[in-house]
Amino acid sequence: MPGLLAFHAHPDDESLSMGAALARYAAAGEQVVVVTATRGEVGEIYNHDDPGAIREALGDVREVEMKAALDALGVEHHHFLGYRDSGMMGTGDNERPECFWRADFHEATSRLVRLIRHYRPEVVTAYDPYGGYGHPDHIQVHRIGTAAFFGAPDAGRYPPEDGEEPWQPSKLYWATFPRSAVREMQRQAAEKGEMDPEEAAKEPAAGSRDEDITLWLESPRFAEAKEQAVLAHYTQIPADGWFHQIPTDARRGFLSREPFTLAFSRVRAEPDDDLFAGLR
Repeated sequence: MPGLLAFHAHPDDESLSMGAALARYAAAGEQVVVVTATRGEVGEIYNHDDPGAIREALGDVREVEMKAALDALGVEHHHFLGYRDSGMMGTGDNERPECFWRADFHEATSRLVRLIRHYRPEVVTAYDPYGGYGHPDHIQVHRIGTAAFFGAPDAGRYPPEDGEEPWQPSKLYWATFPRSAVREMQRQAAEKGEMDPEEAAKEPAAGSRDEDITLWLESPRFAEAKEQAVLAHYTQIPADGWFHQIPTDARRGFLSREPFTLAFSRVRAEPDDDLFAGLR
């Protein structure tokens, strides 16, 4: 059955980056599949009096949060790719052989190829080349997701197994966020005295240049579902953090507008106003 396969790094990335899109297409009857590279074992732990008590079990905790988030979005199909959270670049977790950053490139790609061939989606999403903000797992999602998009139809590089057949998805999008939003966050931080004005004035490295974003997907009907999904990731959203500081009306508007870059398409998609543009 055709549809959408969205590849993400950690539990909560799917909701924060494109939760409204996932809910929108699931409600429209599309087959929506989320694949998560890791269980987020190295994530922060908020909203717990004793974070140390659940540190070793955080992956299990985040699995439960993931299910609740996908239930809120109406998404039925989910798979973990089977790697450990890599942590930030240069940390000890980033050196562990079982982490996603250290994964064998072709082995990791083949795991995702198997899922693409099984579900046969028309549209695949990964991340932009910098992974949004340079997290190792996000960069790997870009690399592995893009390679699997082109590898799924390639029987030479990835020979079919167990009766599967090669599959050619039609469109590849990279989920991203705009550089202009990062500039605005830096400006506000400088005004509040939370960031050095000189540093705030520098061009940020995070996010994509606004001119490289090809699609702003507007899904206002699904902002509430996205909000519920984000909050289901209880350990990751601090009660006094940025998410709760946005006024409710503004937050719903922010949540309903999601940016993507069309990386490759085998169909004409003009105007590019829908992940399935040119296919429906």
